[in-house]
Amino acid sequence: MLHTFGDYAARTRDSFNKQTAMHSMGISLSDVAPGEVWLSLPFHADFAQQHGFLHAGVVTTAMDTAAGFAAYTLMPEEAGVLTVELKVSFMAPAKGQRFNFHARVLKPGRTLIFSEAVATALDGEASREIARLSATIMVVQGRADVTG
Repeated sequence: MLHTFGDYAARTRDSFNKQTAMHSMGISLSDVAPGEVWLSLPFHADFAQQHGFLHAGVVTTAMDTAAGFAAYTLMPEEAGVLTVELKVSFMAPAKGQRFNFHARVLKPGRTLIFSEAVATALDGEASREIARLSATIMVVQGRADVTG
């Protein structure tokens, strides 16, 4: 069982709500559990690339955020979260009406937490995995400029 601190879900939602980039792109936090986060994004043509697919940068941004917040659910209350490394693999074009991003912690640690995220495109009844991200997330403590 993963260890959480205080009301991790409320703290995670509060921190997510401070991310103006997520609001600007229309990415929302769907659910939170210990070591897991689910985000959602409806397709919007303003975030498409030249072929009409959701831009890879938007997919990466959402997966990075999901991976970071999955890690954040396990961090002490006074900690902040920063990504220190990530790798993304794209398996299919990001074509769909809606996109879901699920992240989970693979290995928690006191200083570094390893997470992964999966992006899924939903188009009508069909869904398919379009990308995966692996990330190393840093637990930041003692810095006034990096807090929840």
